[in-house]
Amino acid sequence: MAHADLSTTLVLISALMHASWNAVVKASPDRVLTMASVDIVAFIIALLAMPWFAPPPLTVWGLIGCSVLANLLYRAGLLRAYRLGDFGQVYPLVRGLPPLLVAVLASLWLGERLSALGWVGVALISAGILSLLRGHGHWPATVAALGAGACVGLYTVIDATGVRQSDAVGYMVYFTLALSLPTPAWALARRGRARFAEHWQTRWRLSVFGGITYTGAYTLVLVAMALGSVAQAAALRECSVILAALIARWLFREPFGTRRLIAAVVVAAGIVIIKVQ
Repeated sequence: MAHADLSTTLVLISALMHASWNAVVKASPDRVLTMASVDIVAFIIALLAMPWFAPPPLTVWGLIGCSVLANLLYRAGLLRAYRLGDFGQVYPLVRGLPPLLVAVLASLWLGERLSALGWVGVALISAGILSLLRGHGHWPATVAALGAGACVGLYTVIDATGVRQSDAVGYMVYFTLALSLPTPAWALARRGRARFAEHWQTRWRLSVFGGITYTGAYTLVLVAMALGSVAQAAALRECSVILAALIARWLFREPFGTRRLIAAVVVAAGIVIIKVQ
């Protein structure tokens, strides 16, 4: 399989996994504890994998630190957005800004150059996703979601830089070890040990599923970015928006509606254009 085809396949699998773990967080009655539980599972996975991967160079640790900060800001915005808005609205908005932002940052930072057709594909994906924006009574959720999306674009390019200076899976292992501690510590301080233990006992299966899909989703994206274009990988991953809308319809009984259908078609057209070019 050619690198481009392998990269596309990995990103599409990642999209399904990403939509799945976000649904786990949205469905939880306590999203802070669920996010913390997902992190604990991810930390255990990274800890088990650590003996097989050497620590990254010192310069890469600086990138890991910057990415962890951007990720924590993203999570704060994501949790706030999920608290204020519905899954089918928030998730597309969080994913709508990153394709264009990553394309611009990858061009400035990594020297990547998309073709004119590639830019059209990226723009279509972002336009389709952002067309889901609602104007009445949803601005607090919208602002939080778009702020989280900006953080996604930032940490994506930071991580792409890191994997090109080290091993993609090894980078993910040590990045996960660094990222997976702050949220559980904060949740433990806010919720208390007893409530944390009760949450884990009642929802450990979803936490394990969320931790596996969360870790797997981003590992596949990092490998894909190491193989090919960062901008294209970031844009193709946003087909997760279509999957998220379907999950929202099936799991949360949220209406799909004409607007979401049109947005899904536009996003799909962007994905096809990127793949064809």
